[in-house]
Amino acid sequence: MGQEAGFDEVDVSILDAMHVNPRVSFEKLGPALGLSPATVSRRWQRLAASGRVWVSSVPGPQVALVGAVCEIEAVPGQAHDVARALAGMPHVVSVYLTSGDHDLAALVFAAGMRELTALLLGIPAAVAGIARVRTHVGIAWYSDAQWRLGAISSREEREVRDGTRPGQPSLWRGQVYSEQDRALYLALQPDGRARYRDLAARLDTPEHLVRRRIAELVRRELLAFRTDFARGEGGWPAQVILWLSAPGDSLHDAGLAIGAWRETRICLSVVGTANLFVVVQLHRLAELGDLLARLGPGVAVTDQRVVLRPVKSWGRLLDPDGHATGLVPADPWSPVTDKNLDTGS
Repeated sequence: MGQEAGFDEVDVSILDAMHVNPRVSFEKLGPALGLSPATVSRRWQRLAASGRVWVSSVPGPQVALVGAVCEIEAVPGQAHDVARALAGMPHVVSVYLTSGDHDLAALVFAAGMRELTALLLGIPAAVAGIARVRTHVGIAWYSDAQWRLGAISSREEREVRDGTRPGQPSLWRGQVYSEQDRALYLALQPDGRARYRDLAARLDTPEHLVRRRIAELVRRELLAFRTDFARGEGGWPAQVILWLSAPGDSLHDAGLAIGAWRETRICLSVVGTANLFVVVQLHRLAELGDLLARLGPGVAVTDQRVVLRPVKSWGRLLDPDGHATGLVPADPWSPVTDKNLDTGS
């Protein structure tokens, strides 16, 4: 990739290693990459301060959540206003401006079906400028939070992983966060690499208990972390939304296969004729044909749309260049209230 992509080769290696283990210490990461810990720390802090990279907390695959994809047609001329309003809502975790006959796609999560229903019915009436909404309720999440760039060797990956096992796509199993777990998750939203002592001070909890609880939540697949970056500068400027239809008896296998693609950022099965919602990253749009040729037998493309601009990505507010400029924490457990819907607060 190099300078043309925005990051130099060392930056990309650090970023790829952070995808493997987002909370790896600089003391371990530096030697694994043949760099000093101080060099790695300095480079990461520089990139993070510019909004070009960030680490977020995410619920693990065992957490009980329900979700939906909303395709939204805006009143002409109001797509940006609708996107900003949606991005201000804690349950709306990601928002994309897209090509096609809908102007936006939004990913919505809630603690249960009752809350999700209230959101899906309430958002169209609450957000000015929405003309029409089509909703697709999710079934299972197949993509992993640890996306790879292919910039480090297998040996470097093993050293960085430090005994942690790779994340495995799975169905949500129904475990519930306690209020303390939610508070810890939210404290990690601004910076998934936050130091234990800073988290302890924020939560008014002894540091050793914070350290132990994070380790336990990660071990039980209730908490995970994702490393993200300004996609264009990382050499992946093209983003495409795919709506796929897979036979019912092979939907799970199709989801697992597509979720494991290097290009896949999101793979969610949904209820509907198009039963897989997939978001992929590409180096260039011309690669789309080759990617679609990898679809398994019986999997058909029902629609495909270019992401013109991501507005929010798992809580991060993004500028037109994909830099993180702010945060509205992705909080599926936030109460669904008129205030949330009316103001996005």
